[in-house]
Amino acid sequence: MTMFQNLSPTQKLQAAVHKDVRGICTEACHFLGLEITKPAIEVIAELVFKKCRVYGSDLEAFAKHAKRSTINAEDVKLLVRRNLSLKSRLNSLSSNSGKDKRRKTVPAVKQDESKESKESDIEDMVADQIDLTFD
Repeated sequence: MTMFQNLSPTQKLQAAVHKDVRGICTEACHFLGLEITKPAIEVIAELVFKKCRVYGSDLEAFAKHAKRSTINAEDVKLLVRRNLSLKSRLNSLSSNSGKDKRRKTVPAVKQDESKESKESDIEDMVADQIDLTFD
């Protein structure tokens, strides 16, 4: 049995966040020509983990306040209401205006076209340089 299997679910999540943050920091520093210390990476990872826990509890509270058991896009929009660039990006991505609850039918798309559209969406998102700083 590995050490990872002996961890609690919360510890597994925390380890996964730390691993991903380490990878992102390493990659970003490589592209920017900077160096980052291991303690700095650990502090950033801990901050990200704690902030995600706060966001999760806020999203749960928003859904509960609306007497729902499921978090939806409106809850996420409410969470990012103070970050105008991220809020406008989410509004542009959202196809649901909140008024029309009926399902819309989408014509079938070839697999190659859907790959291209996903790649262009990612490129657009990177090009927009969303400000991810929160209060």
